[in-house]
Amino acid sequence: MHIILFWIICIAVGLFGFVFTGLYDSCCYLIIEHFHQRKTRLRRIQRPSRIFLVRHGESQANIDTTLYSRVADHQIELTEKGHEQATEAGRSLRSKIGKESVYVFLSPYKRSKQTWANIRKAFSPLQIITEREDPRIREQEFGNLADLATQPKIFEERDRLGHFFYRFSCGESGADVYDRVTLFLDTLFRELDNGHHTEAQNIIIVSHELFMRLFLMRYFRWTVDDLNDLKTFHNCEICELKKVDGDYTLDGRKRPPPNTA
Repeated sequence: MHIILFWIICIAVGLFGFVFTGLYDSCCYLIIEHFHQRKTRLRRIQRPSRIFLVRHGESQANIDTTLYSRVADHQIELTEKGHEQATEAGRSLRSKIGKESVYVFLSPYKRSKQTWANIRKAFSPLQIITEREDPRIREQEFGNLADLATQPKIFEERDRLGHFFYRFSCGESGADVYDRVTLFLDTLFRELDNGHHTEAQNIIIVSHELFMRLFLMRYFRWTVDDLNDLKTFHNCEICELKKVDGDYTLDGRKRPPPNTA
């Protein structure tokens, strides 16, 4: 009888402990989850209000594609018109940003660095928090284009097969650049959500045409067909992403602008 009573007491104590411990763990989890979600919402609200994507100004190779056979792609410079376009882009950005601060990412290619050098003239040095070169936002690698006789055929084949999937010999496909964009976005938004950037900042990314389209494709999770229908960006064209409830949009939209936009 005493043994049976002992086991009944043990079972009752065990059940009470199990229920109590479970409730305690559940309460702790709910409290932790509440504060985690609150922190996440605050971080999203505190993200920079705008991200500007800027294509480099007109380059020498935009005028003469045979230059690829004589000069390394990363060494190709802006034309005089390209410098003027970059200066005008600086004035345009300054009119949008005003006296707010800017945090700059730029491609290590010379034409991108020259573009930013002209843009930065429109800003006070005190507005510029940081200027960071990031190789992940460089131009698509076109491989070996030294043979002028084969250049037209290569670009014709790319247009036929599609810019996203076609891979240049010894170079990259658009899909390869998409992977680089993904890595860059992972870093950027990890910094945003860790409080590295504030709402008073504006992020400026000076890069290349394909990078800009793939940045939008990756962030908004567009399809390859969406990418093919997306307008191309002209030299020194500015694409502005505005924050709405913690997320970035294109003038309040998340769908691709049409080719005619």
